Amino acid sequence: MSASALAPVTRTPGAVRTNRAVLIVLGLLLLALGVLGTLLGLGVLGSAQADRTVVDAAVDDVARMGWFWPVVGVVALLIAVLSARWLVAQAKTDRLSRIRLDDDQQTGRTLIDGSAITHAVEDEVGDLPGVTRASAHLSGSPSAPSLHLRVKLDGRVDPAQVHRAVTGTTLPHLRQALELDRLPTRVELDIPRENARSLG
Repeated sequence: MSASALAPVTRTPGAVRTNRAVLIVLGLLLLALGVLGTLLGLGVLGSAQADRTVVDAAVDDVARMGWFWPVVGVVALLIAVLSARWLVAQAKTDRLSRIRLDDDQQTGRTLIDGSAITHAVEDEVGDLPGVTRASAHLSGSPSAPSLHLRVKLDGRVDPAQVHRAVTGTTLPHLRQALELDRLPTRVELDIPRENARSLG
């Protein structure tokens, strides 16, 4: 169940764009290699090309040149660096550490620690009947945050009742405390397996 149509986000927009670019490039490269291999195998590029070995005399001659292996090493190092940067990008999430409550040139900027907000939400939701644990995090931008809330239920209370309490009490309290007219929120209710089977 969710309080809005807010989609779950686990990575930063930059990481998503990087993944998309890497996958597109790899896909095009593999497609080109596949098409080339098919054309060579079918003899479309000539029977001589189709009968060539993978490593023939010409390739062996190039490999014996002094510049060949240093170039291979540089290319391999470049691939390793790009791969490392890609892995680092996967570890980045869109979670906010602080949100901006006020940003006025005369009075200054007011920031609040994101963990203080999420801990307060977790404590309030965790005290609701039927809730065993709650976890929350903020995402988006400091001036336009979004809340992601996951609630684990014990199965003794109707999930709809918990959902109403969260959306009707906890979230309005939070918006009022932060003086926000709008706080996009995603609420996930974890129902015990035996209860989920009975509901199904």
